[in-house]
Amino acid sequence: MNSLVVFEAILAASCLISVNLTRQAFFPASLFWAFGAASFAIMAIFGTLKFAGIGGFEAYHASLRSFSNSIGLVAFAFGALFGLFANTVSRFYWPVLLIGILGLSGTLLFGDWKMPLEYQEIIVGVMFLIGIVRLISSGMVALYLIIGAICMMASKVLVQFLAVKTGFDAMNIHNILLALSILSFGVAASRDDWE
Repeated sequence: MNSLVVFEAILAASCLISVNLTRQAFFPASLFWAFGAASFAIMAIFGTLKFAGIGGFEAYHASLRSFSNSIGLVAFAFGALFGLFANTVSRFYWPVLLIGILGLSGTLLFGDWKMPLEYQEIIVGVMFLIGIVRLISSGMVALYLIIGAICMMASKVLVQFLAVKTGFDAMNIHNILLALSILSFGVAASRDDWE
């Protein structure tokens, strides 16, 4: 069996576990955490089919990769931001949810949602900073947010370096780092007690 298939399947399983974990977060943060994890899960499932040699999935996988690395990443950032401002979000969840969904929908309708790497790094940096800020109030949630952000950033900028140093395939390293990141975000969401 191709190692790419195995590591894409591991990524898909990690994303689906994370989707299940995000159900424990408070609403509407849980919706955004789950949307981000589900977008990466669908991308990984299509990647598994693509690398298994089933034809016709290459274009879909490329589009879903762009989608999850932009809109899915923004959804994760919204989930982290809603956790930071949980008291305000829980009181005014309807307008906050509406603005969040309109923002995500607007990026789909009015522009190219394939986000450049620099913007992706900024979004991951914001999630890292949210984790640093939350270290004071909620240590374990913050720790998982920080681990998730570090793994996400490493999956974007350190893959080639790690591939050269370890001798593993760069795509497999990317998938493992991404799986660790998304699992960390899922655990952070499940432990987020806003009360």
